[in-house]
Amino acid sequence: MAGADRPLNESREYAITTTDHAHGTAESAGAWLSRLIGELLGIDEELPADRPLGELGIDSLTAAQLSVEVEERTGATVALDRFLGDETLDDLVRALRADAAPAAPGAAA
Repeated sequence: MAGADRPLNESREYAITTTDHAHGTAESAGAWLSRLIGELLGIDEELPADRPLGELGIDSLTAAQLSVEVEERTGATVALDRFLGDETLDDLVRALRADAAPAAPGAAA
C-alpha cells in the first residue's frame, strides 16, 4: 500500500503506513505532529506545544503538506487555516483525539 500511492513521502523518515495515531494517546499524536512539522520547517529542537502554529513559520504550501499527511495518517481532515493561525499543537492534538474518539452510544450523528 505504501510507496506507489505516496511518492512524495516515500523517502521521509516519519512516513508511517498505518493509521495508529488516530487511536493513540495525545502524547503519541503530539510527538508525531511535532516531528512532522519540525522536519518540514527544518527545526531540530522540540516544538513548543503551546505556541500558535502560525508563529512557527508555516506557509500555505507547508500547511497543505501537513493537512495531507494528517489525513493520510489519521483519516481526519484538517483545514489549512488551522496550521496558519492561532491554534497550537496542543489544540490540534486535542481536536484529532476528539475526532478519533468513538461516539457515545445513542448519540446523534
